[in-house]
Amino acid sequence: MSLAAGQITSKAQLLAIARAIEEQAAEQYAELAEAFVEACNADAATAFRELAEGRKPRVAALPPLAGPVPGPLPWGDRDPEISDPEAVHYLMWPWHVFDLALRHEQLTQAFFAAIAENSAVAEVSQAARDLAAQGQAQVAQMNARRDQAPIPPDDWDEDPDPPNWEASE
Repeated sequence: MSLAAGQITSKAQLLAIARAIEEQAAEQYAELAEAFVEACNADAATAFRELAEGRKPRVAALPPLAGPVPGPLPWGDRDPEISDPEAVHYLMWPWHVFDLALRHEQLTQAFFAAIAENSAVAEVSQAARDLAAQGQAQVAQMNARRDQAPIPPDDWDEDPDPPNWEASE
C-alpha cells in the first residue's frame, strides 16, 4: 500500500480510507467464501465467512461517509493481499486463510503507522496512530486465530483428483 501522507489532509479523509479498507476486505472475504463453497472446500469457505462477518463491527465503528477518499484507494480497486491469485488456492486450509488475513492486517497496520509517522497534520497523525494501534491488536488477534487452526501437511496442495479442464471445453 502506498499513499503519500501529505495527500491525507483531514481526519475525515483518513477515516474514510479506514472504512473503505474494512468494507472492501469484508466484501472480498465474502466473495472468497462463496467461491470456496463452489470449490467444495467448506472449511476454507467457513474461515473466509468468519473473516467477512468479523469485519462488520469494525465497519460499524467507523463513521459512514467520514470524508472523501483522496483519489483511488492506496492499492487500486483490489487489495493484492486478498485478491492475489497466487495467494489463493482451491485446496487451501483455514490456516492459509487466516495467514492471508494476517498478512493483510500487517500491511494495513503498517500503512496507518506510516501515515502517523509522516503526516504533517496533527489530527491525521493522531488518528493514524490510533488506527495503527487498533491494527496491531488485530494483527495479534489474527496471528492467534491462525495459530489455533491445524497446520496443513506439506502436500496440502496435491489433488488426487485434479480438475479436468479439457473435459469442460
